[in-house]
Amino acid sequence: MRLPRPGSISFTPFIKELKRYTLPIFRDDLSAALAVALMTIPQSIAYSLLADLPPTAGLFSAIFGTIFSAAFGSSRQLISGPSTGIAILLQTSIAHVLHTYFPAVAGPARDALVLHILTQFVIVMGLIQVGSSFFNVSKLLQFVSRPVILGYFAGITVAIAVSQGFSFMGIPPSDASLTILFQGWYLLLHLGQIHGWTLLVGALSLGCLLALRIRLPNWPNALLMIIGATLLTKGLAYFLGISGIMTLANYELPAEPFFLPTFPFIDLDLISKIFPAALALAFLAILEVFSISRAFAAREGQSVQPNQDVFSLGVSNVILSFVTGSMPASGSATRTTLNVRLHAKTRFAAVFSGIITGIICLFCWPLVKEIPLAALAALLIATVHTLMDWNEIKFSIRATRADAWVFFLTFFSCLIFTLDVAFFIGIVISIGSYLKKSAMPHLVEYAFNSKGRLSVVNPKDDVHRKVRIIGIGGDLYFATADVFQTALEAVAEDKNVQAIVLRLNNVHHMDASMCLAILRLFESLKSSGRYLVISGLTEEVWHVFHRAGMVKKISLDNLYFTDETNPQFSTWKACLRAQELVHRHSPS
Repeated sequence: MRLPRPGSISFTPFIKELKRYTLPIFRDDLSAALAVALMTIPQSIAYSLLADLPPTAGLFSAIFGTIFSAAFGSSRQLISGPSTGIAILLQTSIAHVLHTYFPAVAGPARDALVLHILTQFVIVMGLIQVGSSFFNVSKLLQFVSRPVILGYFAGITVAIAVSQGFSFMGIPPSDASLTILFQGWYLLLHLGQIHGWTLLVGALSLGCLLALRIRLPNWPNALLMIIGATLLTKGLAYFLGISGIMTLANYELPAEPFFLPTFPFIDLDLISKIFPAALALAFLAILEVFSISRAFAAREGQSVQPNQDVFSLGVSNVILSFVTGSMPASGSATRTTLNVRLHAKTRFAAVFSGIITGIICLFCWPLVKEIPLAALAALLIATVHTLMDWNEIKFSIRATRADAWVFFLTFFSCLIFTLDVAFFIGIVISIGSYLKKSAMPHLVEYAFNSKGRLSVVNPKDDVHRKVRIIGIGGDLYFATADVFQTALEAVAEDKNVQAIVLRLNNVHHMDASMCLAILRLFESLKSSGRYLVISGLTEEVWHVFHRAGMVKKISLDNLYFTDETNPQFSTWKACLRAQELVHRHSPS
């Protein structure tokens, strides 16, 4: 069966939907877009603060990232923009760069440097993602196992809970360059500095948000909670004279959220410093988009093209690099869920949500400044559960011991190291686990029973046959060559063995190392007057043998092609050939 090939990248994927666009579809899309925009504004501001960036950073991403990702992607439901995972990884990455390379920079110069570093991250991410879409590099992420992803997002969940605990309780934050483990320890040591009124606002905000989600699931519950928390904070200050509750006004916000597009300055020296973290961020965004778009496409009975979605993500991030102070775009599970729940019909719902978000921000900016930080922290804390799939975590832990180890190693790496390092540790663990499994070829000994059918020989049986049938399956490449050769040499050490029939029916990806291992076995048997016959040759293996010159060395008479209709037939003929060789050259 031929697997479907990845589709080519389209630069105008929206044209087909635009031609079929009607007024009823427009109404459904606009209704969903308005609700998504109302959810987007408080979420984007919260993600900005989570990344330790100005509140406008997430808003710019939510506006332009959403519009261009939707326009150039293949998914009809995906809402892009800032995301939880990207925000927390970006925060730790920028803090690490500042702490390592620019420890003496402070004040306004530090703020300008942060924006410069952010721009380099965004443009590198965009270029990596565009390149990945054309060269199908993102296919490498199929080697990242599900336990790695689950462990990484479990670590991000803890990171968000710890980092937002400071704003939620009004405790002065720790050094952002510290790992999650040390930040958590710092938080515990400073619980005595809790600001009671801030904690009250945070707790009421969290409770209100959870209640609204249950009672009014299709309403903009985040926005309603933010409005309530803002009114509560203003009321406490006006009627009771309560001060010390931090709001966005404590940040140096611009008078209006205007932006001037500027050509990004590419700092090669800085890019060399941030590249590993930017690579982790780019692949994490790809993983988020993959998982979200595929999940909703399967649920809605649609098909998506992964490379097209990666291309759209890369295009949106390249465009965002022209917007100074913008966060990179990724996929948003919560906003996509709301978009689907409100029956958005096309990609234009996401485009409209970006436009509406920009319009609301432009006219309601003075009200945004009064939002309490504790309410935004409550919003993030209430959202992190979407990163954790407890059923999948239980399944992975219980499935195999290896999966459990991968999950916990990735999770604890997030606590001990920076998140970009933990991301690559998880990938290395996942690939290492795959290579360990694939490097063990499946070796089975067969024999023909009284009915003339192949049956598996019990490894514990004391076998002394002149002709022994060894079946091998799996990926036969360089990593399996030594194991294969050692196993067959052990068989060849039996002096009763006069011929070995090597059954290759289930072999894939034969390479030069495996050809040399088979050739050494052939020469070893030949030097002692014994024989090697090969059955079950597929077209793939035959071409490798032919190009390597093994057909001439082993002889065409000792090679037998597999028969799809009767897989055992070639082995039966190979056994007859082996018995003929043994009897022909046996002493009379």
